[in-house]
Amino acid sequence: MTTIRIQVAPRVAPDNPRGARVAAAVVIALWRLLAGLGRKARPQAKTATQEAQDVRELALAHQASDPRFAAELFAAADRHERLHGAD
Repeated sequence: MTTIRIQVAPRVAPDNPRGARVAAAVVIALWRLLAGLGRKARPQAKTATQEAQDVRELALAHQASDPRFAAELFAAADRHERLHGAD
């Protein structure tokens, strides 16, 4: 008869070195600070007139290549202005 013996290392939970949690907290705080500095301020909400003007500019950009699409954009801008009021 053959006997096979397998040696298994005991499971030992790793301990955090001293100061590792503090160092990790400092790194995370610095990361959040730097990430917050790089963010842009939230853009101001546009009025219905400004949004419609943006769509009209897009329509003008597509007028030469796709006039049907440009006409749809002009119509959508007019409809948006009527529905949401002009300032």
